[in-house]
Amino acid sequence: MAAVIELEQFRRKLAADQGFRTWLARFREEFGPQTRLCDLSDRTLLFLATPGDDHLYVIFDLVMGARGWGTSTRFILDDLPSQIKQQVLDISLRLLDYCRFEVLRRLGWVEELPEASQPLIVLVENLATAAPGGATPSPALRPDHPAFADYQQEIPSERQIFIRRLIPQGLTEFRQQVEAAPPTSS
Repeated sequence: MAAVIELEQFRRKLAADQGFRTWLARFREEFGPQTRLCDLSDRTLLFLATPGDDHLYVIFDLVMGARGWGTSTRFILDDLPSQIKQQVLDISLRLLDYCRFEVLRRLGWVEELPEASQPLIVLVENLATAAPGGATPSPALRPDHPAFADYQQEIPSERQIFIRRLIPQGLTEFRQQVEAAPPTSS
């Protein structure tokens, strides 16, 4: 049994080495098989959660590297079968959701999703085996949020939409916090 666990840890380390290869140079931070969303610096999280192709391609790098499919360059150059490209896109968009929900959690607006506490490599693995096109569950709004009464009045299926509508404002406020914070020295 110990050999199986060691093999799994070795496999995850390889996935992390490949998945985080471009992140190490871009963000100049430490990443490994146990890195979780909550371990990312505010600046890195803000970059990942920000809309735009360049930002999404960085998530592609993690997903593609962790899955053994190379880097986002292969995606951009259309050097992948369409089924793999669709998987990369599905996993990356769901991971983007988790990044944005983490922004809202750091602002103190929402509760943490249990899945978000897993290492990123495990989260990518789990998203790869999830039903394609499935929606990322949204976190619950915290009771101390000013809009909690409005949130409570929504029917449960509309609460996910309510949370997603907070994302643009959350990104704006988080960006202001990050830009106002003194730079950290490495």
